[in-house]
Amino acid sequence: AVKGKREQAINWIRDFIEDGSKLVVFAIHKKVIDNLMNEFKGVAVKLYGECSQKERNEAVERFQNDPNVKLFIGNIQAAGVGLTLTAASAVAFLELPWTPGELQQAEDRCHRIGQKNVVNIYYLLAENSVEYKLAKLLDKKKQVLSAVIDGKPVDEKSLITELIESYLEDKGVGKNE
Repeated sequence: AVKGKREQAINWIRDFIEDGSKLVVFAIHKKVIDNLMNEFKGVAVKLYGECSQKERNEAVERFQNDPNVKLFIGNIQAAGVGLTLTAASAVAFLELPWTPGELQQAEDRCHRIGQKNVVNIYYLLAENSVEYKLAKLLDKKKQVLSAVIDGKPVDEKSLITELIESYLEDKGVGKNE
C-alpha cells in the first residue's frame, strides 16, 4: 500500500513542514522509514528497533530542540511508547499497526505534559486498499474496547476474520461460500 501512495505521501509531508511546522510520522517497515529519511535528509530524524539508546536519545533531543529538524520518522513499536515529542502538534500514520492500543500509544507521543497546542492526527491512507479496510476495523475495535471498559457486553470477532469478511462482501461473495 505504501508503494502506491509514496509520492502523494511525500508531497503531503513536504507541504506540511514547508511552513515550519514539525511533524511526527509513524510507519512499520524499516525500508519505508529509510526511504522517508532519504527524502528528507537534513530536516528529519528517525527511530526504529535497531537504534541504540544513544541514537534514540539523540533523535528525540534533536527533534525537540533543533529548529531545523522538522520531521520525526519512527517505527510504531520502537518509537510509539515512552517518548515525549511535544515539539510537534501533528502525527501522521503512513502505515497502520494491527491493534488500536499501538495506534493510541503512538498518537500519545505528542499528547504529553508540556504540549501547548491541539494535536492533530492524520492517517495517510490509500482508498480501497487493505489499509483502508484496516483503518475501519481499527476504529471499530477501538469502539469495542471502549464498550468493554465501560462494562457493556460486546459480540467481538477477530480482526483478521472481519477483514476477510469485508473483502468477501465487497466482491459479492456470501460468508459461507
